[in-house]
Amino acid sequence: MERSHLYLMFAAKLLGEPVEDDLVDLTGCNLLALKASLLRKDYDEVTRSFLSRAINEFYENYGYEAKWEPDHIATMLGFMAHLAKDYSKDSLKIQHRFLSVHVLPLLRYAEEVCSGLETLRIIIIEDLIIVERLLGVG
Repeated sequence: MERSHLYLMFAAKLLGEPVEDDLVDLTGCNLLALKASLLRKDYDEVTRSFLSRAINEFYENYGYEAKWEPDHIATMLGFMAHLAKDYSKDSLKIQHRFLSVHVLPLLRYAEEVCSGLETLRIIIIEDLIIVERLLGVG
């Protein structure tokens, strides 16, 4: 499966769309609460209040228009689906940064409220390794 399709599938699932996959079990998860502004405990409250705006500016800088809350994990994965279509060195650097700085830290905290996200985090870590190899840093 193409990397972009994988990210798109997970984004749709996290928006509550019916997706046929046995990888991530979201049973009992409050999908609306999977937002950086709510879950990123590594930032203070003031910083968390600006996350949505800062992340949205990041999207806009790379030609992506968020259709959902910018700091929601589904939107972040949609952005990754957008980026993952491009294997240029510049795009891979952006993907590496976004996964490392935003997606994986959010998933670590999101697992505390939705244990089924552990599998998604592991898959994304593996994808980060692929990006690093493509960049020649891993």
